Amino acid sequence: LQPTINPPPQVTPSDRPIPKPTTSTAKQTLNLDRVMAAIAIQAIPKVPKQPSLTDYLAIKFEAIAPAVTPFSDISQAPNSLQPWLKDLNKLGTIEPKIRQEFQPNILIARREYARWLFQTNNRLYQKQPSRQIRLAQSTDNPSFADIPKNHPDFAIVQGLANAGLITGDRFRPNDPLLREELVQWKIPLDIRQPLPSANVENIEQLWGFQDSDRISNNALRSIFADGQLGDLANIRRSFGFTTILQPQKPVTRAEAAASLWYFGTAIDGISVTKALELERLNSKN
Repeated sequence: LQPTINPPPQVTPSDRPIPKPTTSTAKQTLNLDRVMAAIAIQAIPKVPKQPSLTDYLAIKFEAIAPAVTPFSDISQAPNSLQPWLKDLNKLGTIEPKIRQEFQPNILIARREYARWLFQTNNRLYQKQPSRQIRLAQSTDNPSFADIPKNHPDFAIVQGLANAGLITGDRFRPNDPLLREELVQWKIPLDIRQPLPSANVENIEQLWGFQDSDRISNNALRSIFADGQLGDLANIRRSFGFTTILQPQKPVTRAEAAASLWYFGTAIDGISVTKALELERLNSKN
């Protein structure tokens, strides 16, 4: 009898044992998956960030502030006035006379000081409308015969007249500004209350001026009120220490500008230096 030989069993693919992945193989697979995921993410087109409503409404001050070119001749002004002129130059509320020459030692016209006074006050109080001077409207009746509605300075000069800062029948825009006039126009914007009563004797006691009797009657109250500001008085800032006011002496452009460097009293006031610093800080926010 022939022995029966059974053939070897057939092993199907499903019956074959599946080798378990090694640790190194698993790490390679995981790294490959991460690489593929990173490539896929990079392939996704990026959608640009849409500006928010805040971005649309936020206006940076430095983006709208006009560039100011320094005056070329400030060094010709009295030394004590030069820092104030530089500040006002940066503020941009006083203008050069010719090109970039400020010409600090020539006389200032009444129309020029009216414009500087208006512009500086409103710039320093740009966030306080109650302290701003309003421009005159075309419907306003002219207060001065020589400043009709078609005059280039009508809106400002008539605005000052409407505020009660300047009075008279004629404005005389091209006449030199006098010392007592400077104080009369400026002091109401410092104290912002009715002027005190005053006479020549009051002025002599407060100021000690040897020529107090030469002050016009309608300027006595203003000059007396100015003296009550102490070292912040416009007379002291513009003309320095003096025992002779010379009230009808014409004012230079440097002296006129110096009066505008500070508005207010010691308790409630603001300097051009402070205003520039506040604007710089606001522009960063």
